[in-house]
Amino acid sequence: MAAIGQIRKHYGLLVAIIAIALGAFILGDFAKGNTRTPNNIGVVDGEEISYKDFSIQVEKATEMQKQNSGQNQVSAEDAFNIKLNVWNQMVRQIIMQKEFDELGLQVTAPDLFDQVQGPNPHRYILQYFSDPSTGAYNPQMVLNYLQNLDRMPRENQVQWFDFEKAIKEDYYMTKFNKLVAKAYHLPNAFAKMLNENSATQADVDFVAYPYTAIADKDVVVSDADFKAYYNENKEDFKQDETRNVQYVVFSVKPSAEDRKEQKASFDEYYEEFKTIDLKDAAQFANSVSDNKYLDKWYMQGELPVQIDLAMFDGKIGTTVEPYMFNNAYNTARLLDSQMRPKEMKASHILIAYTGALRAGADVQRTKDEAKALADSLYTVVRKNKNKLEDLAVEFSNDGGVVENKGHYDWFPDGQMVPEFNEAIVNGKVNDVFLVETAFGYHVILIDGKRDMTKKVKVAMIERSIEPSNTTFQEVYVKANEFASKATSVDAFEKAAEEMGFSARIGDHLSAMQASIPGLEDSRQVIMWAYNENTKLEETNLFDNGNNYIVAVLSRINKEGYQTLEEVKASITSAVTNRKKAETMIEKLNAASTNGDLNQMASALSLQVENVPNLSFDSRGFGNYGPEPEVLGTVFALNEGAVSAPVMGKQAVYVLKIKQLKQAEVNVDFAALAKQMQNRFDAQVNYNLYRSLEESTEVEDNCYRFF
Repeated sequence: MAAIGQIRKHYGLLVAIIAIALGAFILGDFAKGNTRTPNNIGVVDGEEISYKDFSIQVEKATEMQKQNSGQNQVSAEDAFNIKLNVWNQMVRQIIMQKEFDELGLQVTAPDLFDQVQGPNPHRYILQYFSDPSTGAYNPQMVLNYLQNLDRMPRENQVQWFDFEKAIKEDYYMTKFNKLVAKAYHLPNAFAKMLNENSATQADVDFVAYPYTAIADKDVVVSDADFKAYYNENKEDFKQDETRNVQYVVFSVKPSAEDRKEQKASFDEYYEEFKTIDLKDAAQFANSVSDNKYLDKWYMQGELPVQIDLAMFDGKIGTTVEPYMFNNAYNTARLLDSQMRPKEMKASHILIAYTGALRAGADVQRTKDEAKALADSLYTVVRKNKNKLEDLAVEFSNDGGVVENKGHYDWFPDGQMVPEFNEAIVNGKVNDVFLVETAFGYHVILIDGKRDMTKKVKVAMIERSIEPSNTTFQEVYVKANEFASKATSVDAFEKAAEEMGFSARIGDHLSAMQASIPGLEDSRQVIMWAYNENTKLEETNLFDNGNNYIVAVLSRINKEGYQTLEEVKASITSAVTNRKKAETMIEKLNAASTNGDLNQMASALSLQVENVPNLSFDSRGFGNYGPEPEVLGTVFALNEGAVSAPVMGKQAVYVLKIKQLKQAEVNVDFAALAKQMQNRFDAQVNYNLYRSLEESTEVEDNCYRFF
């Protein structure tokens, strides 16, 4: 439902909330002093990014997103991602510009020309200037576009300059990456080693003593065992600063009374809808439905299944009895029915005039002059249809005329503007028409129509079943009552248990996390948790659309190393397996004094297994998955040798090299060197900027603003 409807529904509740919020704001300022949000969104290597500059870029990116999606609004998730992307781009630009300046790196005018019009243009050019029919790059399209750029509307010119800027910035990065990549060199000694690692193969017999052979309950793990494991793997427990919250969601759902009242209201709409004059039915539907009326011809199967048959079998004016679907009341009325082509093709000449939709700057004629020219061309084409193509090339203001010479190949019914489309539907093949649209005057020759099928026009009304203002107030009272009791973590948990609410947990939430997992549009909770004025164990009540959230800040996880207690649960399995391994190693050693695998297997009810063609580059070890310790041990052994027990991820292993096939020594390493160069290039393209970013001091204040 529209935002104004939401405001109207919840007016009384909003007044109360605003009054409370104003009071809290005024009192909060007295209590908290003069703390203010910084006026910059961040600082990169000493250079400030002002919120004003950031907002301008966000606005541009948002408008671009709207254009690309064809939507007038962006979702809350999209808005967050746009802001995050803009921030990352601005940080990247500052970091990289310093590198470019230090190196004296330039993208010259010839460089840019080559990227736009050269034989191997930039990938952006390849993407946007391809032939729609073949998908192949068409350099003539670029040339035509640039030749007409100065006559295009200002907005088109600005778009091109932004497009060209994006190409230039990307090519800067390409040049920079190439400078680094060219420093790579693979000496023959290293190539020989790489060849041996990948080409040497081992045929391995082994005994695997899986950790599952000993039950966890039979293993006693001491505090010293945990501490030893923690100290050896401490770097694995390093963390960025995060927050933990506990929260309860109070969903606002329509009550039985709400449904009854809204059903009665919808029935009134239905009674008026089915009796209103047919020519006014679409406008009426538009005025009361949650979704706008679509002036579209539907084929059978395109309409909702609840109305499809009734609309295609019924008479004009047929109205479907109200039905409920997706928590909404629905009805529909048949406005028209026709036999229409699925596809059509036509040729045309467009004569535009100053002020017509998308008319280029080079179009200087008035509307009357355009009409006179179109009439003349119409007369000529009616007498000789074969002249249309030449006249289109000479006179048409359609931007695609250079490529298509005025011909539109098969297109679906409804794709063109209504006046153009209907002229073809209602005419006969080889007929010539003169039609006016918002783009100007069109001289149209109908070239073909095919696959005639029955289609219908339908006006549909859909009204979502919404909670009433009274229902919102009742749920708000419950949420507020809970919030007033949940003054600490303990009180929160106690109140949830006493009042029968389900408390959820949001663990290790990062400052720029879009939302709490499983809770849509919850960014505001994360922002609150990171607000410098929010205290540990503080509770807050949030209005989250069709629900309320009561959250408590339960923990602040400081940047640094997690404590042993914090990670104990996650490392219990690894510590237990290590303890099992001690016992298993003793048993394996005792089972055979001379390293006989068959003797070990027999004594411990195991079996001797085999992995053939194992290389140092292998991703796994037989059926046991990745076992890096095992691979390292195998290729440190000589042929025929038996290893000491090796503690792996899934088991303890004893290994015997049955056969070792050495790599060829006399190898031309050129192909290998090229392969490694390509790998290095890929790593440069992927990781170089990340390395620069990590080494740059960046103060990120984004979480304070969005």
